[in-house]
Amino acid sequence: MPDNNNSENNQIITRPVLFISIALCVINLTVGAVVYPHLPEKVPTHWNFAGEVDGWGSPFQGAFLIPLIMIGALVIMYFLPKIDPKRENYFKMGKAYSGIALVMMLFFTVLQFGSLGSILGYFSINNVPKVIMLGVGAMLAIFGKYMGRLKHNYFAGIKTPWTLANEEVWRRTHKMAGPIWVVGGILMMAVGFIPAQYKLGLFIAIMLALILIPAAYSYMIFKKLEGKR
Repeated sequence: MPDNNNSENNQIITRPVLFISIALCVINLTVGAVVYPHLPEKVPTHWNFAGEVDGWGSPFQGAFLIPLIMIGALVIMYFLPKIDPKRENYFKMGKAYSGIALVMMLFFTVLQFGSLGSILGYFSINNVPKVIMLGVGAMLAIFGKYMGRLKHNYFAGIKTPWTLANEEVWRRTHKMAGPIWVVGGILMMAVGFIPAQYKLGLFIAIMLALILIPAAYSYMIFKKLEGKR
């Protein structure tokens, strides 16, 4: 386990990923500042599954909300491991935690450019939900790729009473859940191309499967291991 301050401060999220993530935050803030004077008085901030705008906000929200969320997410991901009682396990994850952080930053960047591009008329505003669905699906699939590498901790991963109580349950649950999340992510991307009337139901079904299947599996494994004692 790393025992020096430099390692603890810099290797949970690797330096290259931290640099890229900060750069993406700066780029998105800069883009927001550049387009802010050109935004209308009301900008779309939310779309339904049919591609219709059902939420509006101020130009400030349109330009800066996503970059501010990015900054908040990066700060949280950087500092949470430092207060996690299992913080030493983050060093055993290899590049998995860093990969998840980078994927989140890229996802928010896609959202920022997609929403601003539609507001400014570079492409149809009705395409934004499709972009979001593709981004969510890709993010879930990549999370699934890293799932099996996540070590026992209190912040990142599938946290049920049974995975948190037993490291072996955690390990088996994440090993099982990884491929399911990859498949779920691919299916989610496909949902972006189907007729609007089916999107909400399929979105909910996929998300429930990604949550409930690993949760039920963790319970069964926990009971099985407890029965051997």
